[in-house]
Amino acid sequence: MRSTSTLIAALVLGAASLPASANDVFRNGQSFWGQPADQSTSASARAVDLGTARHVRVAYGETIKFRSEGKEFSWTFNGLDRRAVDLARFAPAGFSSQPLMVHVAQNPLNRR
Repeated sequence: MRSTSTLIAALVLGAASLPASANDVFRNGQSFWGQPADQSTSASARAVDLGTARHVRVAYGETIKFRSEGKEFSWTFNGLDRRAVDLARFAPAGFSSQPLMVHVAQNPLNRR
């Protein structure tokens, strides 16, 4: 019994030390929140400047180009719908320390 509780404690402590984004993936390894956009998709993407935005609403499947202090990355929101997620959950490491909530609309293919 003692070895079982020791094993459980080790698993809990190990999971707690992982970054938050390490747990935000489906079994196939894809992020809950979508995926990084490729160059061809991000060229026509809507741009969001973190210096002026506090939150942003996006349509399901929309690609957004995030900008902050000379850095940028693009993301396509085609993961879970009807969710609010902090940008830090999927942004590249060191992108920004500023909080930004992204509200993803419902996937039009979902009826409920």
